[in-house]
Amino acid sequence: MKRAQKWWTPMLLGAALMAVLVGVAAAVPPEKPSAQNPPRQVVLCAADFYPTRDIVEYWNDGYTLDTMKDNTQYRFLAPVNFVAPYWVTVDKVELFAYDNNTNARIVMDLYRSKPAGGAETLMASIDTGHAFADPINDPRTWQTTTISPNVVNPANDVYIYLLMTDDTALSLYGVRIWYHVGK
Repeated sequence: MKRAQKWWTPMLLGAALMAVLVGVAAAVPPEKPSAQNPPRQVVLCAADFYPTRDIVEYWNDGYTLDTMKDNTQYRFLAPVNFVAPYWVTVDKVELFAYDNNTNARIVMDLYRSKPAGGAETLMASIDTGHAFADPINDPRTWQTTTISPNVVNPANDVYIYLLMTDDTALSLYGVRIWYHVGK
């Protein structure tokens, strides 16, 4: 009787193992991204930006990045990490800032670089253009869909190079990048 009961045990274990393997294989994402990908976004807040040189005349409390000295140009960097293991296509870039002076401006440049070659390519640029801010609509939003080249592969490093010029009446709140997976 014991022999008759044991013949089905290996078959049951084999069937259970097969079910687990099929479930794991189904959970692995496909090699190529789907053609119909929903738009995604990555947001960089003020806390993500750091100065390109050792300066102390700025304020970054995580909510805003502010300059603290007149007649000076400040440069900041922020790395961009896309949540995608494949190629991504950048669709739109938005800058959220306060520019309350016609003599000062914020310039945001989106770059991609290829570490192997050491070359960098400008993808997009936004300039607040010495605008006078509307206190009711603070922060203002500047955006561009003119992005070229707009495709980033996994070997590219992408970063934002930010220039704040001249005056203490500038505040950066953040940058949002809209993208989708695939070329």
